Parts: sequence; structure tokens; C-alpha cells
Amino acid sequence: MTASYAYCTYFDSGYLARGLALFESLASRGDTAEIWVLCLDDETKTYLDSCGDARLHTITTADIEAYEPRLLTVKSARSRMEYIFTCTPQLVRFVQAKQSDPTAVAIYLDADLYFFDDPAHVVGALETASVGIIEHRYPRRLERRLLKYGRFNVGWVGFRNDENGRGCADWWAESCLDWCYDTPEDGRYADQGYLDEFPTRFDGVRVLSDAGFDLAPWNTGRHTLTTRAVGNRRPDVLVDGRSPLAFFHFHGLRERGRWFVTSQLLYHSSMTSVLRKHVYQPYVHCLDRHRRAVRLHLPHVGVARRGKGLRGVLFGFQRWVIDLVSIASGNAIRSSGLTPPS
Repeated sequence: MTASYAYCTYFDSGYLARGLALFESLASRGDTAEIWVLCLDDETKTYLDSCGDARLHTITTADIEAYEPRLLTVKSARSRMEYIFTCTPQLVRFVQAKQSDPTAVAIYLDADLYFFDDPAHVVGALETASVGIIEHRYPRRLERRLLKYGRFNVGWVGFRNDENGRGCADWWAESCLDWCYDTPEDGRYADQGYLDEFPTRFDGVRVLSDAGFDLAPWNTGRHTLTTRAVGNRRPDVLVDGRSPLAFFHFHGLRERGRWFVTSQLLYHSSMTSVLRKHVYQPYVHCLDRHRRAVRLHLPHVGVARRGKGLRGVLFGFQRWVIDLVSIASGNAIRSSGLTPPS
């Protein structure tokens, strides 16, 4: 089924460069779909509005809260990250409300995705289904530790503007209003754990099983990456020898001085030469370029620390240790730019 579609995502100024890298990857593959961005601070909205990109529609948390006032009743009881997770399905519903075509699709994207192939191929895999979701595809050795975060990943989720698609998005939104916390509990986790119930609760849910969709640090260990020469341009990356890499989820990529530290080590997944040269390095080059451009206008941006109180401090210390080991073991990519301001 050929249908119109629109994307939605969110980020603050600390993730602005990643959002811009995502948008560039979409445009470079010929994708001209609208992108609705929930701007999590004023600096992000001001910067994006100044870009003059006709694809972009910027909204604020106040806009989402006006659309769904019940968000305000849970805001004070949740951490900043938990509240953002609570907003995810509301953003999808907001975009659906703008779509009059019942075949149109609203697609939520995490801001740290980057497309290496035509994004329309992913939408096309939905075929006539109402909802599209993608499994984490954890290697067997990691399943026991990671399945508590859900069978499916929230990085790419698509909802058609039909009865099933709207019903699923509405249920997801109601569920997140009821419970949405950054700790696994009773089969739930943030906005993501609820995806596990989509296939059993709703008709028309399709699991998009192509190995080239949502490749990520947590699943590279179960796949083999090779390259295929294509004329004079950059070689295509093939997953398991047959599926072109559609998009990669650069989850956990962090700046540490002159380095971009990957989370490959955290998931016990090797940084192979193909992964480094043809996946991470092109993304870091793009991200670094946008990072330097953003910091000309916003010199003091930084990524917000995750967790509150002592938990946040311990989480930060753990990441610091992992970062140092990752750099020493070759699981980091050196920045091509200057050391960012402290």
C-alpha cells in the first residue's frame, strides 16, 4: 500500500545535533516527508525555526499539554526523562490528528537514528498493516538481562490513521498516563514496555523483521556486517549478506573529550572494521559537523544527566568508567573537530 506518512520526534538542545543528523540522513535519501518536532527547550525551537527547512514543524511541551491536559496531572510525579517518555504516544496522537487520510502513517523516531538507505523501504514493509513495530533482537546471551526492557524497541514505531492504528496509539497514551517510569516493573518499562502488548491487543500489528531495520549496539552481536561496492559512492552495508542496512540506532553514543564513545562494549558486541568504518565513522563525521555548528550559536549546550539524586550520581560514575575502558579498547571514535568547551 502506498500511503503518505509523517515523522515525529523530540529532543532538547543537548540532542539537537543528533536530530539534525537524523534529518540530514532522511533528506540525503530523498525523503521529503513532514517532520513534527517536540522541542524540549526554547533554544531547540529557536534554532530549528531559523533553519528554514520546509519539512519541519516545531511544537512545544505547552502545545502537547494543551492537546492532552492530563499530562499536567502526572508531570510533578515523574522525572524529566519519565515525563518525556509519557509524551511519546501523545506526540503520535497529535500528528494523527493532523492527518485526514485514513491510510496515512504517523511514525515516531528516536532522535539518535541515522538512515543509510531509503526510509520509504521501511514504511513499505508495513504493507497494509495498521501498526509497525521492530524487535530488539537481543543475542541469546543478553536476553535474560535485557528482556525486562521489552521485546520491541521504541526507536521506530508506525501507526496508520485507521481504526486499529488510532486505537492502538490511544491505548498506548492512556497506559503511559497511568504508569511510565524509568525502571522495569511487572513487565512494564517506560513507554517502551507497552509495545509488547500491541500484537495481542490489536489487529493489524506487523512486526517488521528485516535485519537491516534498527540495527543497534544491543543486536550487532547477532549479525554479520559486510559491504557491497556501488559505483563511485560509499559502499552499501549488508546485514547477514542480504539485507541493506536501512537505519542504525546510535543508542548510548556519548561525548568524552575528543571522543565519541559507543555503547558496543556495554552490550558485549565487537566493534568490527565494517561497523567502525562504514557505520560509526560516517555518523560521527555528520554528528560532529552539526555539533560544531550548533555550538557556534549555543556554546553551553550539554546532554542532561539521567536519573535523580544518588542514582544519577552512581549512573554517571558507572558511565565514566565504561567510557574510559571503551576508549582504551577501541570502542570509541575520535572526533575530527576541536575539543568541545567544558
